[in-house]
Amino acid sequence: MQWTPAQPAFVALLNAFIEFTDPVYIVGGVVRDFLLGRTDKLNDLDVVVKADANAVARRAADRLGWAYYPLDAERDVARLVFTASRAPLVCDVAAMRGGDLETDLQARDFTVNAMALRWRRDCASELIDPGAGRSDLSTRLLRRMTPWSLAEDPVRLLRAVRLAVQLDFAIEEATLTQMLRLGDALRLVSAERIRDELWKMLALSEPDRALEMLRKFHLLHIVLPEVAQMEDVVQSAPHDVDVYRHTLRAVRYAVALRDWLLGERAIEHTPTGATLAAALAPYRSRLRQTLLEIVAAERRLVDWLVWFALWHDAGKPATRTVDQTAEGSLRYRFLGHEEVGARLAGQRTEALKFSRHEIALLQAVIRLHMRPHHLHAAFGDQPLSRRACYRFFRDASQSVYGSAAHADVGVATVLLALADYQAIFAEAPPDWTAYVRHAVDLIQFGLGPDGLEEVRKPLVDGRMLMHYFNLEPGRQVGELLEQLREAQAAGEIKTPEEGLALAAELLAGSR
Repeated sequence: MQWTPAQPAFVALLNAFIEFTDPVYIVGGVVRDFLLGRTDKLNDLDVVVKADANAVARRAADRLGWAYYPLDAERDVARLVFTASRAPLVCDVAAMRGGDLETDLQARDFTVNAMALRWRRDCASELIDPGAGRSDLSTRLLRRMTPWSLAEDPVRLLRAVRLAVQLDFAIEEATLTQMLRLGDALRLVSAERIRDELWKMLALSEPDRALEMLRKFHLLHIVLPEVAQMEDVVQSAPHDVDVYRHTLRAVRYAVALRDWLLGERAIEHTPTGATLAAALAPYRSRLRQTLLEIVAAERRLVDWLVWFALWHDAGKPATRTVDQTAEGSLRYRFLGHEEVGARLAGQRTEALKFSRHEIALLQAVIRLHMRPHHLHAAFGDQPLSRRACYRFFRDASQSVYGSAAHADVGVATVLLALADYQAIFAEAPPDWTAYVRHAVDLIQFGLGPDGLEEVRKPLVDGRMLMHYFNLEPGRQVGELLEQLREAQAAGEIKTPEEGLALAAELLAGSR
């Protein structure tokens, strides 16, 4: 058996390793994916050596110019990162657990991840497979490596769900039975490790399937209890499903939009996708540029779209009220669910150790996610006004950045609203074309050259106001500047002179 990674940098690194130690084994998901023929997106390697992993990694990094990080000195684990490539390459190097390869592989989670390839110069060969993982690959079965694999590290319960969805594998019956028994052990796992598994899970092409598996295996109420509480919360028409199933729909639409923006999926063949793709096509490049920004710790804004969809209605169970219509039917209301949902989402993501900026972003989007719906209802067949667009982006941005100068929060909110609106209906929304048109009004203002970008260059600044009207620094100047920015966004003033004239009127009216 021969395998050579497509990236020359990995070949050079592996060859450097065997100059300093031998044998060198490639282990884990890389071997699994190689045997499955999934080798097109290899950006990370897991390697084990007999001993002194940090010393070997440091020497190889020094020779080849990789960055070196000692991940775990006690367990002798190091990470090497190579950034001089199209995408960063990562290699984790560890000393064999127990001092030999057999013991190391026995300590791994699932049989399909407990295989190794010995590296020889310029190619890998000699498959080591103590758990018959290759056979499980052929039958598409996810099976625990040993009877104690899951109990030793309960985060593997979440990993089992992720891998089952990612690989489209069935979970072996004994493994599933143990998963159902061990769910409470997840409470002993660090928040950071649960966060990282959930992040990978929701980054899949079918995160809604993963969420459903978590629910069926009684794990959802442990890791995301607020999401579990959405089940059986009935809603009024035009909703046709409860809050939980509506949320799963919204997640599916958010994933489709995410993958279309990244060029990984077509949506033109779906009832709502053709209209949406045609309307967003002129802004696709700018949207992609905005959404590929890193929010924190290599987590991109585009990947947060699924989390926005997951949490957008988290406040509904706590805010639901029921009244009776004149016709005698029940009507369900969820007044203030945006604010409650933002609070709950903030508490959960804080517990999961996300960064402050990520939490603020999530909360801002949830608080504002109904605004595009309200604007659509208010403007009907008419385009959204520039003033309404400005206020939307101002309110979105200020809650995260303290100013109206950023478009990313507002753009993300519009994309969530598009997913949410589609998820309300079993089929395409009856007014979908008009809704998309209003969404484009917002996106065009947020990303276009004559919208928010123009307002970032104010016609009148604070110094001019204080000089012309003999004002002292303070709240009055700030309020005047905001009124002038809004007037500029609405197109009511187009020169500094017009701005100063409007400021004079506003000052006269306030006296």
